[in-house]
Amino acid sequence: MSSKLQPVKPEDIPLGMPLAWHLYDKAGHLLMQEGAVIESQRQLDGLCSRGLYREKSPSHARLEPVAQPEQKIGAMEKSLPVPQIVELLDLKIGIGDTVQLQDVSSDRQRYFVRMIGFLNKRSVLVSHPRQEDKLSYIKEGTGFLLRGFAGTKTYEFNTNVIGVCLVPYPYLHLAFPAQVRSINMRGAVRIKLKLVCSIDALETGTKTPAIIEDMSISGARVQAARPFGKVGEEVTISLRLQLGEESQVFMIAAMIRNVHQELDAQAGSEVYMHGMEFIQTQSMDLTMLQNYIYKFMLES
Repeated sequence: MSSKLQPVKPEDIPLGMPLAWHLYDKAGHLLMQEGAVIESQRQLDGLCSRGLYREKSPSHARLEPVAQPEQKIGAMEKSLPVPQIVELLDLKIGIGDTVQLQDVSSDRQRYFVRMIGFLNKRSVLVSHPRQEDKLSYIKEGTGFLLRGFAGTKTYEFNTNVIGVCLVPYPYLHLAFPAQVRSINMRGAVRIKLKLVCSIDALETGTKTPAIIEDMSISGARVQAARPFGKVGEEVTISLRLQLGEESQVFMIAAMIRNVHQELDAQAGSEVYMHGMEFIQTQSMDLTMLQNYIYKFMLES
């Protein structure tokens, strides 16, 4: 076995999604190219019998967004948006929206909960955090950083638990924030990507391997060898991102807003570019993806 290869676990290969790297056997023979799709468990089992390996080089870096140095900020976007201090009630937060709670202690545990409501200057009510369908242990006084989205705006504020209620249903009272930091992401920088994904067309039931070229909190530009739908059709975008030490698959509902052909300078052939709008407004996957993009932009 070549020292340039490292083992791949079967669970690292999601069925029905394009591979993020070339796949080799233990002798170093190429089994499947990057972007190829393994459709069934039987096919995967057959490949596993030969041993599965990928290159140790950054060829799998498509799992991570890579900002192009000369284009870190898009042509129409000259600078990062500036955070504003606003009142919570001015944000028009939707009841039932998914928000993120990040523990401010050293373990930095993150939970995704639903916004239930708020009492002005008194408290913010959210559903009780769960892990694997079990209530997480949360005690009064626990500090959190709450993050969420309201339309085109992101917001975050520091808070702490002032009440834990288990009846008639589990929820938390959080301290009403003295100030809220908000950023209007309309026209914000789009992160440049080379991210392998799979497009599921709802009307035809077909799956198409594709590449996300860039993405914002509201949509993405997707390249494919052929059109995977018409303008106005809904699809599901499946993609894998590295979150900390874990790799996670996201499934995001989107609508095709435009389709046109472009010349791929590297391949020397025509490709189809699709402008996509995310439409699944209360998806936990979308909320996590938006938080990922938001964090990436602020750290770039």
